[in-house]
Amino acid sequence: LGKKVLGGIKYGFDNAVAQLKIANLGIELKTEGTGMLRKVENGQFVILEKYKQMEMEEDDEEVEEDDNPEEDHEEGHDESNGGDA
Repeated sequence: LGKKVLGGIKYGFDNAVAQLKIANLGIELKTEGTGMLRKVENGQFVILEKYKQMEMEEDDEEVEEDDNPEEDHEEGHDESNGGDA
């Protein structure tokens, strides 16, 4: 259940970033350093201590996905309709 919840949160975060990029086409949005488990503190992105292990696990999973791009990809969350949700 935890992975499904985290997957849903990640989808929502990635979707919000994608929407902001489209809404601001004339501006190059910098997203480096952002993440769903981070927050802004004193003008900087920080990972709360309780999320550091989850962040490392997420990074490991992304590396594995990059190594196997076709594996375990499921279409969903309105991917097939061109974003007309």
